[in-house]
Amino acid sequence: MDTLIFGGLLAALVVLVGQRSRRVVLAAWWVLLLATIALMAQHITSGLGLGLNY
Repeated sequence: MDTLIFGGLLAALVVLVGQRSRRVVLAAWWVLLLATIALMAQHITSGLGLGLNY
């Protein structure tokens, strides 16, 4: 999951460096923010699997 977030950050950086329009930059940041929130919500609500099974 972290790889997707870092990939989104890299894509947003590429958009910024390429000096795209403000609309494209804002769209990239919103998509990244929504993806991060969705992944964190799934991560927080998932089980940790800390049981000790021998």
